[in-house]
Amino acid sequence: MNPQNKPKSLQYILKQRQQSGFVGREEQVNLFRQNLELSLEDPRRHFLFNVWGQGGVGKSTLLRQFRQIAEEAKIIPAYTDEGEKSVPEVMGRLAEQLEQQGHKLAQFTERYKVYRQKRQELETDPEAPQGFSAFVGKTVAKAGMGMAKQVPGAGAVFGLINEDAFASQAGEWTSYVAKKLTNKDEVRLVQEPVEVLTPLFLEDISKIAQKSCIGLFFDTYERSEEFLDSWLRELLEGRHGEVPLNILIIIAGRQELDKNHWALYEGLIVRFPLEPFTEEEAQQYLTRKGITNSRVIEVILRLSGRLPLLVATLAAETPSDPNQVGDPSGTAVERFLKWIDDPKRRQLAVDAALPLCLNRDVLAKLRGEEEADGLFSWLKEMPFIDERTDGWAYHDVVKTQMLRYKRLSSPQSWADLHGKLADYYDTLRNNLHLEEDKKQRDPIWQSYTLNVLYHGLCQSPQRSLPAGLNEFLAALKNQRTFAKLWAERMIQAGKDTGVAEIQRWGEQLASGLKAYEEEQYEIAAEMFTALLSNTFLEVKWRAVALKLRGDVYTQSNQYSKALEDLTEAIKLASDEAEYLSDRGKTYRLMQRYEEALQDFDRAIELSPQYNRAITNRGLTYKAMERYQEALQDYDRAIELNPKYDWAIAHRGKTYRSMERYQEALQDFDCAIKLNPKLDWAIANRGEIYRLMKCYQEALQDFDRAIELNPKYDWAIASRGQTYRLMERYQEALQDFDCVIELNPKYDWAIGYRGLTYRLMQCYQEALQDFDCAIKLNPKYYWAIGHRGLTYLLIQHYEEALQDFDCAIELNPKYYWAIGYRGLTYLLIQCYEEALQDFNSAINSDINDDWYLYSRALAYKVTQQKDKALADLALAIKLAERSYEKNAQNWRNTLNLAIYYLAVEYQKPAEDLYRYALSHGASLERKRAAIIDLNDFLTIFPNHVQAQYMRQLLQSSLKI
Repeated sequence: MNPQNKPKSLQYILKQRQQSGFVGREEQVNLFRQNLELSLEDPRRHFLFNVWGQGGVGKSTLLRQFRQIAEEAKIIPAYTDEGEKSVPEVMGRLAEQLEQQGHKLAQFTERYKVYRQKRQELETDPEAPQGFSAFVGKTVAKAGMGMAKQVPGAGAVFGLINEDAFASQAGEWTSYVAKKLTNKDEVRLVQEPVEVLTPLFLEDISKIAQKSCIGLFFDTYERSEEFLDSWLRELLEGRHGEVPLNILIIIAGRQELDKNHWALYEGLIVRFPLEPFTEEEAQQYLTRKGITNSRVIEVILRLSGRLPLLVATLAAETPSDPNQVGDPSGTAVERFLKWIDDPKRRQLAVDAALPLCLNRDVLAKLRGEEEADGLFSWLKEMPFIDERTDGWAYHDVVKTQMLRYKRLSSPQSWADLHGKLADYYDTLRNNLHLEEDKKQRDPIWQSYTLNVLYHGLCQSPQRSLPAGLNEFLAALKNQRTFAKLWAERMIQAGKDTGVAEIQRWGEQLASGLKAYEEEQYEIAAEMFTALLSNTFLEVKWRAVALKLRGDVYTQSNQYSKALEDLTEAIKLASDEAEYLSDRGKTYRLMQRYEEALQDFDRAIELSPQYNRAITNRGLTYKAMERYQEALQDYDRAIELNPKYDWAIAHRGKTYRSMERYQEALQDFDCAIKLNPKLDWAIANRGEIYRLMKCYQEALQDFDRAIELNPKYDWAIASRGQTYRLMERYQEALQDFDCVIELNPKYDWAIGYRGLTYRLMQCYQEALQDFDCAIKLNPKYYWAIGHRGLTYLLIQHYEEALQDFDCAIELNPKYYWAIGYRGLTYLLIQCYEEALQDFNSAINSDINDDWYLYSRALAYKVTQQKDKALADLALAIKLAERSYEKNAQNWRNTLNLAIYYLAVEYQKPAEDLYRYALSHGASLERKRAAIIDLNDFLTIFPNHVQAQYMRQLLQSSLKI
């Protein structure tokens, strides 16, 4: 804080100038400033800000900006970073800064001085136990080995002992303190400094906060998080006393504050993730620095990756020509190594950036066994190296600059070291002694191989690239996840070597694999096309690329292209059963079943236990309606693998096609038990339940399948179909709407939504859907026929006839449409044409009572009474037989009623109509019966009893 009567300092001027050069982060700055304008009790007020992002992204710069804003708002700032290695030191640093601004923490400062004095006395005592200088009391004892590594000078001690040894050593230190210090308060102060000092620190802070707001800034939190994080949360929860309301805490580090640990305090926190400059922000920064040459700006942006730290480094000398732009790596490396005086260690710090993962053994390959232990113990304590689950690794920003510096300053050493590392990992993978067919899927072998790939590409990019691309196909043939890692490693090698061709290949391979997973098959095919366009592919791997591109074409329904690729692949590798099986599948999808069978036969001959080929041959037999042969193949596949759920489920589908529903259910039950998440099997079991009219069970299965796969359009449409059959039309429409939104070209769903609208007597909506379905699929004869029926219902007879003609032309055996065309002719008094259609329909099924009744009407109206009575007698006989089996088959019962009307059996007819109405005939069936009476009355308009029955049915709809 700057009192008004105090002259402005040089530091103040410096901050002002830093302020004038600040670029970007406007959103964060504005939010921070606006927050300070809110009252302390305002529910929108936040008290903790978390700034996080990768190294060099500008966290410290933003923190300086926040400090400037805080000072302008008369907030007293205090700042700490990685320079402090323990909680007491952090409190001491904050107290010192506050005191420099005229705000003394009297109680804390007095006890902290005693703490430091007693520690110094103990540390310099010749009798002190080994390593005592690293001892910071209970804080370390709680944290264990991880905490010890944060202590100055602790690396040499803690790097060589295990946790049990550390616990024993801590006990020795505790005893030593108790022996040397006779004052119990001082013993506790040294052993438990956090517990003693924190309440005093809070009390003093609270006194200052009564007059002014305080801002506590914690920078490079990634270095101090391990000991500070729990302490800060203890402060907020009130463990050490009340925290004043008039306080701000600003934390900046590489990682976001852990949301699990900080969940209780989310209402207090604002999180600010930082990314590199946008191109606009970077250009704005350079403009403010006086750099306006577009070519200079382009070079700076390319070299820096728009990382603020490196943008600033390259702009420091305000270059006016692209050739004046320095290489940031040399400057950055000097910055990272400025505290290392030993030339050998400085060189090691650069060379050790080359491995992807660092450990003692890798270091030995770079520097030899004799020096490995000491150098590794030193190196892993460097602030730019992080420990990971698989070893140690450089900070990304540091690594990037180290690698660039090494590659440019010593190309030969770069190549030699990468060569050593490639040989090292090659030896490791060979020592696994894995069988050839097990290598590609072994995670350890994969890890070693990815290292061989990376270091080989770095050592000799042009020589290693062809082999890397060939081996990518080997990886992809065996495991896609391994291939993804392969592509990522190539991208990394391309970036680290500066070889654009390697990076471009890696990016194309990665994007191709991602596109395949996202069903963007055109992009996936481009990846294989790029590989196949190069002459370096070996014959074996060219066949693989052709096979895989053929698979992509098959998935995208480009069957002709798929056949070309798969046929070429088979020519190159004629003994690959998998290639033959894939071509067989393509032939099956093209409905070229005989050729498919030939390929499957050959594949099974080459590999008699090739389950997938056997099952696919079964699918082909099923498509050909050769069900017994299909069942034989499924049985064989299941015998080879009793847990082969895919084959079991497909056998269930075959049983369904054979209307052997119980056996189908058994197979689906078995497949689902083996794989409870096999959504398509669950949905197909639902379809069987639907066919069995077990609608509740069907809905349960469709619900379950959709829960597993919310975008499973067939299951959603089938559930809609089930709701339609249950006359739950609104729910049916919701499902059809949903599936059409997912797949706007799903003609089947659009057609059945049209049918649902028609059953609801929403004829215009029905026609719109049928039009859409037919536009999508001009040969969709079912939709054309049902559009014709819709026209018939609204008495647009010419349009109805056109649609029935078209549907019958597409499918001459579509007798349903032939029957309705006959009815249309009958209604418009074209009796000869009507009789021709009815004859054709009856010839297809002599026992269809409805066709017989329809022809009888045509005979009756043309005065061919004997023929009419004969047809009606047979129709009544067939319908009565069905009625005896199930009187509540309302379609049949209401049909029988109108047959009785046609032969003037008025009392039996009325009895059947009233029985249907009193025993729960469905709305759909009642509406259909009214439509049938309308047609009857169109032909015989003076039939009094038919008029009465129509009125009776219509009245029931109004109740």
